[in-house]
Parts: sequence; C-alpha cells; structure tokens
Amino acid sequence: MKNHIRRLKIPQKAYKDEIITVKTMAEHDMESGVRRNNDTGIIYPKLVIQKVEVRYNGTEVFSANWFSGVSANPFMSFKLKVSYSGLVEVEWIDDYGSSTKLSDVIRVYDKNNKEILPISANLQKRN
Repeated sequence: MKNHIRRLKIPQKAYKDEIITVKTMAEHDMESGVRRNNDTGIIYPKLVIQKVEVRYNGTEVFSANWFSGVSANPFMSFKLKVSYSGLVEVEWIDDYGSSTKLSDVIRVYDKNNKEILPISANLQKRN
C-alpha cells in the first residue's frame, strides 16, 4: 500500500481571539469504485477519505464528510478562532476505518506578549 503524504499548515503564533487559517492537504488516490481497468475489466475498489476531523486541544472544532466526488489529493482550508496555546490535530479517515493524523502547536499570546496556556494553576489556599 502506498504511503500517502499529509500536510497541515497553521501559524506558529497568534494573539488571543485571533482568527487563523488552517490549511491541509491529503495525498490520496481517491478511487471512486466505478473505474474499470481496460485490460482486465476489473473494477478498482472504492477507496476515499470519508471523514476529516479537526480538534483544538482535544475538542472537535471542525469535521467534514467527503464522498467519491472529492478530487485526488484534496486541499482543505478553514478559519479557526484561537483563545489559548495548544494542539491542532487533523485526522483523515478512509472507507475502511484506517486513519492518519497530523498535529501542530500554536502559541497564543495576550496583548502584553505573555503566552496564554490552556490550563492555569490556581495557587490560592483551599479552606
């Protein structure tokens, strides 16, 4: 089986509540399941990326269901509002349940250029 290349491009830095552009590309043959080999008459089996899921710090923020009409090596771009630093993950899932994932970290800063983390330690004493 061919090893397909996946790409994920996000800014490495953003400011609180900035809207960034997430870009992805999935190298994939996207076989529709209706194409026939002229020499053998055999129909190539269907193999498409069926679903794409995007998570930001573990929370799903975008998903798309794809069908056989999607081109080979599909490119996808969408907007995402970021409020704190974290992990952006993209998962491509094919007809047979196989999946590949890519992830990248975005660092988000406040107006004073202090990084905003997804969790904070509250150091106040409990009563």
